[in-house]
Amino acid sequence: MRSSRPTLRSLAAEAGVSAMAFSLALRNSPEIAPKTRARLKRLARLRGYRPDPTITKLMQHLRVRSSARLQANICGLTQTRAWPSTVAFDTREHDALDRRARALGFAFGTIELGPDAKGPQLQRVLLSRGVEGLVLMSMAGQRDLRELLDWSKFSVVSVTASVVAPSFHSVMPNHYDNMLRTCRELTGRGYRRIGLAISRDWDARVRHRWTGGVAWQNEFGQTSPVPVFLDETRGPAVADPGFSAWLRRYQPDALVLHAIDHGLLEGALRDLPTRKRPTVITMNWPNKLADAGIDQRAEEIGTVAINLLAGMILQGERGIPARANITMVEGEWISGAPGRQ
Repeated sequence: MRSSRPTLRSLAAEAGVSAMAFSLALRNSPEIAPKTRARLKRLARLRGYRPDPTITKLMQHLRVRSSARLQANICGLTQTRAWPSTVAFDTREHDALDRRARALGFAFGTIELGPDAKGPQLQRVLLSRGVEGLVLMSMAGQRDLRELLDWSKFSVVSVTASVVAPSFHSVMPNHYDNMLRTCRELTGRGYRRIGLAISRDWDARVRHRWTGGVAWQNEFGQTSPVPVFLDETRGPAVADPGFSAWLRRYQPDALVLHAIDHGLLEGALRDLPTRKRPTVITMNWPNKLADAGIDQRAEEIGTVAINLLAGMILQGERGIPARANITMVEGEWISGAPGRQ
């Protein structure tokens, strides 16, 4: 008995288009005119069409295998920064993005956005290179990119919290849980006064998740609360000379940092008696100033981001999503400091 379930070919015949055109329309391909896409999608809904998942999986595999191109059809948008402290993380992340994109058959490149980046010119460059997917990477500060591009032309994934708008699907470190893990590791090793020093700029970039984790520790962690040192300096590194006075006054036995001016930290530690010098913990391992810390697993973030973006490209998911999802990657604790007895 013949199935009455509609197929791609039967719907295409009914609509008077090829099966390929119908398939492209369902995947939001710009090769099909918007009005035609809307008409074909409406017909699919009316007939109750559902893609066969086995065939869909096979076709995705074939498209990935055949999609390698000479142009960079996935592009990372980033911004040159005046500070060097996160270069190791950014380099690891960039290499992972590039590696995974090429493994899936896409070329990958980056474009650095200047402070006066012109949206129309940038869009022409991207389209001329055949760019279909964008990865929003680290920016020099909090950036609102709503007016930068016609986002409906691209599939977009973000790997940074520095882009405050629009809200795209994103992959990033699990900042809050990473801080709770840090506090748990430290208390398990006998530390009882955990101090966090961070710039206000970086606190905003991680959406206050590190200060939130320390606030939980101070309230419920059964340790002696230490007020957070918030520096007004722009960028990741604490550089306020007031840090030394804060360190002497509150005497944390574990000092948690993202980044800090080397001279400032070394001078502040020299001012303390040896027995009162804290163990230094970084939230961005490796850091030559730190005894231990969290590796935010930049390689995993880059790989997961490309996996997500490749799926969106193949499904024709473009533009700003109605509801943006966040995929959080757990960090890894790297131990290098002996416990306090």
